[in-house]
Amino acid sequence: MYNLIKFLRKILLKLPLKFCLFLGKIIGWLFYLNNKKRGIAFKNIKMAFPQRSDRQIKRIIKRGFENLGISIIEAFITPKLFKYKGIKIVGLEKLKKGVILVGIHEGSWELYNAFFTRYYPFAIFVKEQKAKAWDKFINEIREKENLKVCKSLKELIGYLKNDYIIGLVVDHGATNVAPLVEFFSHLVPTPKGAVYLAKKFKRKIYPCFGYRLKGFSHWVEIGEPIDPEEKEEVILRKINKVYEDYLKRYPSQYLWVYKRFKRKKNLDAVVLNDEKTGHFKQSLAFLSFLREKVDYSVKDKIIEIKYKNNLAKIGAFFCACFSNKSCLGCGKCLYLFLEKKSFEELKKVYADIVISTGNDLACINKIFSSYLGAKSVIILRPNLSLSKFDLSIIPEHDRITIDRDKIIKIKGALFYPHRLEEKIKQCRNFFRLSEDKKISLFLGGPLRDKKEFMNNLKIFLKQLKEFSQDKGYKLLITTSRRTPLDIEEYLEKELRDFTNLEVAVYPKKKNYDFVFEGFVMVSEVCLVSSESISMISEIASLKKTPVVVSLEKEEDKHYVFLESMKDDIYVLKPPYLLKEIELKESSIFEENKRRIEEAIKKLF
Repeated sequence: MYNLIKFLRKILLKLPLKFCLFLGKIIGWLFYLNNKKRGIAFKNIKMAFPQRSDRQIKRIIKRGFENLGISIIEAFITPKLFKYKGIKIVGLEKLKKGVILVGIHEGSWELYNAFFTRYYPFAIFVKEQKAKAWDKFINEIREKENLKVCKSLKELIGYLKNDYIIGLVVDHGATNVAPLVEFFSHLVPTPKGAVYLAKKFKRKIYPCFGYRLKGFSHWVEIGEPIDPEEKEEVILRKINKVYEDYLKRYPSQYLWVYKRFKRKKNLDAVVLNDEKTGHFKQSLAFLSFLREKVDYSVKDKIIEIKYKNNLAKIGAFFCACFSNKSCLGCGKCLYLFLEKKSFEELKKVYADIVISTGNDLACINKIFSSYLGAKSVIILRPNLSLSKFDLSIIPEHDRITIDRDKIIKIKGALFYPHRLEEKIKQCRNFFRLSEDKKISLFLGGPLRDKKEFMNNLKIFLKQLKEFSQDKGYKLLITTSRRTPLDIEEYLEKELRDFTNLEVAVYPKKKNYDFVFEGFVMVSEVCLVSSESISMISEIASLKKTPVVVSLEKEEDKHYVFLESMKDDIYVLKPPYLLKEIELKESSIFEENKRRIEEAIKKLF
């Protein structure tokens, strides 16, 4: 292979420059046709420039690969390009012997290195490349151009002491212990060799950036020196900022196919919201568990998803069925299914992980995560195959029989106690709650038989009032948005003159985000109507016993749910003898948390 590469160089040195340029463009197009390389480039550019359109990103990728192909040819024909005189170096007069020149993989770095040897004694620090033949060849070419190649820091220091200008890249070769420095708002390990040498030997650092003007013509800029006396983190951030500014102007000059962000230590999470409160709370719960478990900084973006119509939901389902890794950088079908605002918001964000709850959002989750090459997490059983997602969190009452590492079964609905102490305090202060013992009642609405629900509610309410008076309990009562208006009116009428009623909240009139957690945590007994899967789960997760009031016959999913929770709840049936209630502390929060955290560990 090595001899073949040398033979190719001999041929290229004899060919006309126009043909060499054409050949470089062909090599660039071959790179572009590689799905894997094109996907990596798209993902990295989207991370750096989330606001740019797909069309703009694809243009950057095409030009970037073309530039790479031409740069490879330039590495072969450097002596011919010296005669061509197509490089303009601005700020060369700033450099002095014995300084440190830093750069990134932009423009035609091999060509720039060779040109610097025409003006100053120059040494660079390199790492051995995996392709042995190419590594041997390129180092021989470098040495023929009087470029000193160093493969150890000790060797590089020797040249620095002899007043050579030394060159290092600051976007490659970072170890696991390298400092994390912000680059395009992402925390990436950043090589600190240049800063270490600058501080140790009191030498200035000069950033350098070159870009292709046209064909074999280049413009190279030497930036202002960076003071080595500042803190290491400050210097590294300044260097990264210099290259951020350059790449914003010349994005197609960078080697985006290199995985600069592969070991970044922050996560961008996108939460899809269908505007159903119960679903949204479960997605936020997973986000909180994620923040607790990973060592990364987690940034989140919440996007409301609205379909154009019901037909669009069907279309999204079929597209999601066929969506896979090959969709990276596509996502065109989202335009067909979503309202304009939802589509535009999705197209302007980057995500490492996409989170959603409920069947309606599962299809968009799959399509969008495939478009970005992101991890996909769904909560609740979707119509799509669970194998489509990186992690599926499924309640036991959804009756999933499949057992895989990517499928986690939990009890009840997923819950995380956000701002618990704050909400308890708000509740106490806002309603000026007394120190008396309390019973809370969370009343939903009928599922099938409103008449049965209403008749049983009358019996139950009578028993509750008597129990409250006998045992000295104050009542905290709240309905939900599902509670029919006539049931609310009945409740208000029955409790209007009841002396043991302390607070009644009717969300259709006025709601407060601290009511649920506040009522639960200040009450000795928590009563909840049996159709409310979310509230029963959340009460149990707050280590209270949900006393489930059966106001109509439970069937199908609700029956299965209550069966799955039988060790953590107490079911109260007619004639509603409250004095027989047995309370016990629930442990479902700890168990669900353990399962979720194990899954997150495998996910990242």
